[in-house]
Amino acid sequence: MTSSMVDPDSLLVTADKHRAGRDWLAAAASYREFVLLRPEAWQIIIQEGHCLKEAGKVAEALARYRAAESHAPGDADLQLQIGHALKLMGRWRDAARAYARALALDPQNQDAWNEAAATAEWMTGPEVEAADKAALAGTGEEDAPATPPARFTGGTAAADVHTVFDITDVLHYFNDNRTPTGIQRVQIGIVTRALASAPDGMSLALATFDLRERVWRAVDRNGFQRLCALAAAGADPAEADWTQLRDALRRRVNATPPLRFPQGALLVNLGNSWSMVDYFRALRIVQREHGVRYIPFVHDCVPLIVPEHCLVGLVQNYVRWFSALGLHAHGILCNSENTRRDLRRHMEALMPGLTPPTHVVRLDADPRALLPDGAGPLTALRALRPGEEFALFVATLESRKNHLLVFNAWLQLLRKHGAAAVPRLVCVGRAGWHADAALNLLKSAPELRHHVVLMPRVSDQELDALYGRCAFSVYNSYYEGWGLPVTEALAHGKVVVTPRHSALTEAGGDAAVYFTPQSLPDLTATLEKVMMDRPFRAAQEAVVRQKGRPRDWGAVKDEALDAVRALAALPGQAAAACIPLELGHPYSLRRQEDTVPVLEPALAEMVREGPGWYPMEDWGVSCAAGNATLRLPLPEGADAPLRLYLDVKAPSVPLEVEFRFHGGAGAASLFSVPLAADESRICMFDLPAAAEGSLEVDIDSGDGVHALEFGEARRLGLGLRGFMLCRLDDHAARLAFLESQSFGQVRPQ
Repeated sequence: MTSSMVDPDSLLVTADKHRAGRDWLAAAASYREFVLLRPEAWQIIIQEGHCLKEAGKVAEALARYRAAESHAPGDADLQLQIGHALKLMGRWRDAARAYARALALDPQNQDAWNEAAATAEWMTGPEVEAADKAALAGTGEEDAPATPPARFTGGTAAADVHTVFDITDVLHYFNDNRTPTGIQRVQIGIVTRALASAPDGMSLALATFDLRERVWRAVDRNGFQRLCALAAAGADPAEADWTQLRDALRRRVNATPPLRFPQGALLVNLGNSWSMVDYFRALRIVQREHGVRYIPFVHDCVPLIVPEHCLVGLVQNYVRWFSALGLHAHGILCNSENTRRDLRRHMEALMPGLTPPTHVVRLDADPRALLPDGAGPLTALRALRPGEEFALFVATLESRKNHLLVFNAWLQLLRKHGAAAVPRLVCVGRAGWHADAALNLLKSAPELRHHVVLMPRVSDQELDALYGRCAFSVYNSYYEGWGLPVTEALAHGKVVVTPRHSALTEAGGDAAVYFTPQSLPDLTATLEKVMMDRPFRAAQEAVVRQKGRPRDWGAVKDEALDAVRALAALPGQAAAACIPLELGHPYSLRRQEDTVPVLEPALAEMVREGPGWYPMEDWGVSCAAGNATLRLPLPEGADAPLRLYLDVKAPSVPLEVEFRFHGGAGAASLFSVPLAADESRICMFDLPAAAEGSLEVDIDSGDGVHALEFGEARRLGLGLRGFMLCRLDDHAARLAFLESQSFGQVRPQ
């Protein structure tokens, strides 16, 4: 456990000294540390912004002013500061809008009048008029109410199935990227279609998971739909229209109070949540308080099947998520029969009968339906010669897509037939992990380097144009959950060459041209036939037109919502409420780093009940100051006196910790344990026979200690490394546990 005692008042004194000495960056850093400990102190956030502005970091200063704005949306002076920063950045229209808001909040503010007049001199008349109109009429995103209510649309009345789409994955992706990849495309396709036409009896809302406070917050549907449309229309992540809308939506979300789920609501997550720390703990809170039912979408089991083609951290995150998935989900959506088979195989290996009910939602949807109206800029096509024939490979440049195999096949064909006979290969996709081998081949083979075009940033409109102009498409991979580029190529009437494995045979059906997976000779021969044999390609294009027609995204949306409705109608609860702990078995509360799914760490993680916990770390887990609760689900055989061992560690201050036990016969048992600073101890509690259900342990750490950890202000209480619960008369279990604490285990290798 790492923690540090910090006196907030001393940080303010230090910051003020730095500011007096005009050491602006040092002052800003001290103010930031104070705010981490006192996040509600918005006036200090403003002081930090002032120091950053004086240091010349105006964009960072504006970000801090915006952070303070979420606490004090009605402060006129703060709007003035926002206007000053915007003016220094040359954003005159936005500055005028900020000054207009300051005037609306305080009409007598002379500084606001002066600044508004001075700024207007730098703007044309129509710009001033448009800015003032937008600001005063409240039509801009930045002028939207700071705390909009969660709105459910569609449906009829109280009998509605309240459905909340968790779009955290998409919004996090948009923080650094603009052009969506496969999983983001699926979410955008289904969610935007659902919002446009919610079915009768189902009401819909959007939410995102707050990683810091571990709650869900409502997302404005109109802003999200506009953001998705803008993502499809361009590829530049620094474009002003894009960043302004994205940042405005983010600010609005941050200023929104935690979402209160309707009783029995469905939380449908069509994206990834395995990298979100404590997602399942937060989910358990809303499941117990509001009866929320969780329905995730499993796109693939790639980290379990080909982990060598994934980063180790991704595999570990996925394994933690997958190990606990069956314990929390009420039903699961899969994108293919192949993914459903993989899901069941790995989940049943954890525990027979663990797999929740599943539905397959095929992703055979026409991508052109998601394109915005009107033609956007097609700058990516400038890399192509007018009328040239080329092949298209759409995939992230990573080892799982095995560009190396395709590049080698192209190199062989170039050397056999010459550059004039072989079309260029256009590769659309950003560079990912383990791509060095493919990129090194491009560097070392000049004829190949001149015949391969890398396009890392392409808008959806540009991609549509590339599909329309290409001669054919190739898509390679070691494993796939579906393979959207195969569907996209077929939708454009193009022949697609792809390996015969995993779900690619479902995506390609009878219309794709298949080769033996990872066989360079077979791939080379297949490509050669498609390139050189024009009658064969024409005949295959006729097959594509007949058998490769995809559905509209509206049909995919209907299938997804029908599946959600069917899962919602099923009785029962998630397995988390039904699986007891094993008496006599020691459980670790350290964050697990397994690379294969293991049920035991998931069961141990679930004993943390409610909000009084911080995320698990490699040493163990900290309670928050005040109360934290352990909930230990009991098995048969617990109807006898029990003994509980807790492996605890104090933070950097002495603690007097109270333990209150509920669930045994009679009144609650209360114990008080004094601990010295940083003291580690095995605490042993003898308890009466427990009733059926669970044993709950309330841990009161008092005031705890202030600490800055992982960029987060925390009030740390008691730390726990593990526990073991057994019958008092189980002497073998007691002895084994004590031996494990006293002696290092030596196992044969």
